[in-house]
Amino acid sequence: MSEIVKVENLKDGLILARGIYLNSAVLFRSGTYVTSALIEDLKEKGVREACVEPDPPGPFQSFFLNKQDMPPHQSSSLTERFQNDMAVIADELRYGRILHSEVSYNWLHSVYLRLFSNPTVSLLMNSLKQWDPICYYHSVDVFVLCILLGHRLKWQMDEGFMLGCLMHDIGKLYTPCTILLKTGKLTEREFEKVKKHTVAGSQLLQRLKFPSMAAGIARSHHERLDGSGYPDHTSVSKERVMLRAIMIADVYSALTLNRSYRKPMHATKAMQILLNDCMRGKFALEECYRFINFISIFPPATRVLLTDGQVGTVLSSKNGSDILPKVKIQNRSKVIQLPSDLSLTVKKVIGWDNREMELQARQNWRDYLQNLIDGNPNQAMALLDELSDGKRIERVYTDVIEHSMNEIRQGVASKTYYPSDLPIAVNTTLTLLHWKMLKLLRHPVYNMGSVIITGFGSTGDSLQMKMMNDLLAINGWKTYLLGSSADTSMIADLIQRKGIRYLAGVLSGSDDRFTALSMYKTLIGQFSNLVLFIHSQEMPIFQGLSNDRILESSDLSGFIANLKKCFPVRHSAM
Repeated sequence: MSEIVKVENLKDGLILARGIYLNSAVLFRSGTYVTSALIEDLKEKGVREACVEPDPPGPFQSFFLNKQDMPPHQSSSLTERFQNDMAVIADELRYGRILHSEVSYNWLHSVYLRLFSNPTVSLLMNSLKQWDPICYYHSVDVFVLCILLGHRLKWQMDEGFMLGCLMHDIGKLYTPCTILLKTGKLTEREFEKVKKHTVAGSQLLQRLKFPSMAAGIARSHHERLDGSGYPDHTSVSKERVMLRAIMIADVYSALTLNRSYRKPMHATKAMQILLNDCMRGKFALEECYRFINFISIFPPATRVLLTDGQVGTVLSSKNGSDILPKVKIQNRSKVIQLPSDLSLTVKKVIGWDNREMELQARQNWRDYLQNLIDGNPNQAMALLDELSDGKRIERVYTDVIEHSMNEIRQGVASKTYYPSDLPIAVNTTLTLLHWKMLKLLRHPVYNMGSVIITGFGSTGDSLQMKMMNDLLAINGWKTYLLGSSADTSMIADLIQRKGIRYLAGVLSGSDDRFTALSMYKTLIGQFSNLVLFIHSQEMPIFQGLSNDRILESSDLSGFIANLKKCFPVRHSAM
């Protein structure tokens, strides 16, 4: 018998007995698994009560039905589900020819139906689809890629492995959907919350008594060979060949499927990123080659062995086919277009030259700088997006925005650039940041406190103040950007009226040190709990006075580090 429970009394692991509606639209359907994240979401949306099943689901039982043993309605329903899922993910432009075999397709269909016939698997996957549809399709995609790869390689795949492939991201049921569905880049603090899905998923599967291999995959699929992954920062041994395959497939799927914050990436570019990660020690090169051979989509600059024994290099072609690329034959000027009748194909990848990718990255950087000093914000924005790919918001500001301005300043000093180039680049960058912030702060959440941003002295650095303001606002601070015109009385009045505890000041040079010091001593006399972020490229400014109330920085990395110091416990994930 179901029961009505106040939202504040809901517990992790219950099941919704009836759907929850908000403004006549379904929020969560009946049968959804209740997690702590879902409870918090209901509270934030003002839902007061929910109807739940009286008992949580029992432990996972290895109960699966083969297609021939299913009732007709169940077989029909799951087949329709399979076909709908495949329609979303199985694009030839990212799957190559892996589903061209009718035998492979039918085998995949039978495995899918078998796994989804299990009530607990169906319950959790349905809940994930409700919580984050994009993550659901990604999970199915990784499952398809990995078990088809295993089938091709004749691996002995038990249910624990298959369930782990399908449910590797089930821990995202515990990640706030405001983060999962965010349309902009994640902050470092948000990404730290996302990373917890590995442990949460493993603990959930362990609690429900899933096979240990499935729980292990949920925990470790973001580990890397060089120990740079998470949550345990452990190196994955060669013996764990299946987990290493999932690690690669997980990245490929995430890059090439639609995400809330970006469009799908081209398959060949995703493979280039994987290959580049191999060069950095994150994946094994031979295992990445194996995955590319399996997909049969070959990125530019890969050296390949053709089925006729010739060796060549895949050429890039905007109008060509990635499945049937052009290949330049080794030691010859001859270029072959692989035929559509498949009489000649690529047998396997045997090497990769990453110089083309490095040259393109350097060219993008040069073009970005040129568009800044030419005052072309539209062209610069496209390049900024390219240069920002894969970076957290904070890294975009430090690695791209700040670095580009430093390089232009140095160029002016060395007479590589003209003096007029710098102010033009500053104003172009300010335009880019304004456009970016319009997108990033569509639905601001201020949970870190309030802060005033000002410039100390007669002339303030508008770009430095803008960057500090953006980083504070993006990370949940309510900001008051006063610019360089504010005097002590104006700042004191704002602190008094708004109850502000934090002041961020930018110094353009050491000449403003006395003004800043005098202003701060006056303010600290009035507001004993005031904390000052002081930012100057000529650090230290307050030498001998710096403490936990005066936090100095000379670059944005230092400023971000100072933000982390403010809340070491309550906001440790910053």
